[in-house]
Amino acid sequence: MHRSLMRIKPEEANEEIDRGIAADEKALHGIATSVPTTPFFRFPGFESTPATLDLLQSRGIVVFGADLWASDWTPMTPKQELKLLTDRLKVARKGIILLHDPKARTAAMLPAFLRYLRDNHYRVVDLVPAVPA
Repeated sequence: MHRSLMRIKPEEANEEIDRGIAADEKALHGIATSVPTTPFFRFPGFESTPATLDLLQSRGIVVFGADLWASDWTPMTPKQELKLLTDRLKVARKGIILLHDPKARTAAMLPAFLRYLRDNHYRVVDLVPAVPA
């Protein structure tokens, strides 16, 4: 539901986290489970609490933020989104970029953005969970 986990009771935040993980697992693998196959998490609105951070750490789930974003929740054309994102990247020069995948204009903008990254010598890094020894 993308609720702020800072503004709800800790037990509700835990349930919200489990529901989000289960929804992702169902979409990716057809089975709803609160044990993520890819143990990465981003807080809605980047709003964490010590309790939610402790919970995720105890479950072996890594928390990610973002260094810049496309503001793709704001109405704009793919061309406008590309300009906004590349302008922000020119300032930041590197980092984790937040894109919302269900946005059609973000999907439409993505090929041009990937070309921009290639042409400007950026690298896309694929993060995967560590394999247990």
